Amino acid sequence: MRRPPRLAALGLLLGAVGVAAGWTVAIDRAYHGRVLPGVQVEGLDVGGLSASELVARIEAMAQARLQRSLWLDAVTPIAALPAQALGLGVEINRTIRAAMAAGREGGPVRRAWTRVAMRLRPIRLPVVYRYDVHAARAAVHAATGALLVEPRDAQVAVVRGRLVVVSPSRDGVVVDEAASAIRVIAALVSGQPRVALAVQSRRPGLTTEVAARMAEPVARFTTWFPPSPDRVHNIRLAASALRGLLLPPGAVLSYNAVVGPRNPKVGYRKAPVLINNELVPGDGGGVCQVSSTLFNAAVLAEMAVERRTNHSRPVPYLAAGRDATVEYGSIDLRLRNTTGSHLYLWTEVGPTSVTVTIFGPRLPGREVTIAVTDQVVLPAPTHTVVRHDPQLPAGQMRVEPPRTGLRSRTVRVVRQDGVVVRREVVALNYYQPVPQTVVVGTGAAPRQVSDRRAVP
Repeated sequence: MRRPPRLAALGLLLGAVGVAAGWTVAIDRAYHGRVLPGVQVEGLDVGGLSASELVARIEAMAQARLQRSLWLDAVTPIAALPAQALGLGVEINRTIRAAMAAGREGGPVRRAWTRVAMRLRPIRLPVVYRYDVHAARAAVHAATGALLVEPRDAQVAVVRGRLVVVSPSRDGVVVDEAASAIRVIAALVSGQPRVALAVQSRRPGLTTEVAARMAEPVARFTTWFPPSPDRVHNIRLAASALRGLLLPPGAVLSYNAVVGPRNPKVGYRKAPVLINNELVPGDGGGVCQVSSTLFNAAVLAEMAVERRTNHSRPVPYLAAGRDATVEYGSIDLRLRNTTGSHLYLWTEVGPTSVTVTIFGPRLPGREVTIAVTDQVVLPAPTHTVVRHDPQLPAGQMRVEPPRTGLRSRTVRVVRQDGVVVRREVVALNYYQPVPQTVVVGTGAAPRQVSDRRAVP
């Protein structure tokens, strides 16, 4: 009895599947733990190799590419570094897994069909590499030193009251390490022999062009003092810390940060300072005259006053409302350059005067003045207070008269071509009224010197 055609075809198909499955199983057994025939890595036949044998083959294949040099170019060629030093590495395990998996995917029929095809046309696999952008960046940093050319500020000096450029500025050249690392990786992937690093120009803090526009002073202020060697010494020391200070737009000047502590270790001497409404000897007496002079010059230069405190009572070298006291670690004078231009500070100390000059671009027709307004005299208290002073010998007494106080505002008035364009309060002032004070000495009494001449 003849079988129907469909049943015959089905039988043939099942037979073929069986044969394919049997052949596939036989091949799997024969090449267990080894690469199937018809697999190539980088054009080299690796069929029949075990995983351990593949390691040596892959390392040998990758060695040439890992050691291939890549030239790094910036302004000029910098260095030729091996690809391995630039972050190229070989993924041996991934390459082995890919070779082992070739021809082993899918069911028996698919695997059989694939293996037949592999005999006619081998599967070509690449060596798998990894690319480390962090290593590339580190190599770029080491090769370029981050900066190829340091920017150089224009060197300036004050000559006869003008700021002159004595040495021009120079632009710097900087390697953008992050962008350069990406370019290096792209060159390694494509096998290029050289790569142009990402280079940027870096401008100096003070360019020749900017310095030339700062030739004229925008503000100058002077205060005067009686000759006193220790006080003058302290004034010179504090003023020298401010001399030559460059303030870019937006920069904040902290007087305490620039001048630093005022103590004998850094050269300051004892001179009268105002503490609790009383002049007493103290380290750095005179530095407040420098800060007060700077405060007035900064207001005239249209700088913003972020922090300022007046003395406990008016000082002899300035009108009330124009002073600025400082104390290291607690009371600071902070000024911000809000002019939009660079400013340059210069100080000069004479036998009886200190001058602060601020150089910057002058605006024709600009005039800035300072006014102290809304002054209210605060009457002195009518009571009397007693204060003990260990510096005054016991038994001695001193009476200090009462003093009125004062409240006022310090105002900056800006005129352009004679017209007021801005009027702003830059400081509030409060000088505390003081009652009559009786100072009673509590210190040691003066020693009596006895006459011990011998009696004849």
